[in-house]
Amino acid sequence: MKNDVKNEPVANRKQFTRDYQPTPEAKSKGWERRRIKQEIMDLIARLDTMSMEELDSLRKDIELNPSKHSVREARLVRYMTREKFLIDYLDRNVGKAPQDIDITSAGDKIEGIRVEIVNPRDNDTEPKTN
Repeated sequence: MKNDVKNEPVANRKQFTRDYQPTPEAKSKGWERRRIKQEIMDLIARLDTMSMEELDSLRKDIELNPSKHSVREARLVRYMTREKFLIDYLDRNVGKAPQDIDITSAGDKIEGIRVEIVNPRDNDTEPKTN
């Protein structure tokens, strides 16, 4: 069964054939980006298993001997010592906090809020006098 039979015709659609494949150079660039991302994640995982003392000594060593460390390593160590890293780390590995879902207004804008006391106590309903 051909793909054209299952899908509705779309204007300017190119059929998937060997003629419409990325060039070897484009494929190499894509794999290079993927490799760099993996290297960064591996470095974060390695830094994440360090104790705070080891991380602090690495940070000091980067400051004293910058020629021994890559720019990527220096940036990641600096980034990992900030509070924002914890938030980003939890968002990536645990997930972002669930968002509130509106199930009561059917998408309409809420104009105002009315508070109604259903079972008031007797002494709360009388106006206070001085």
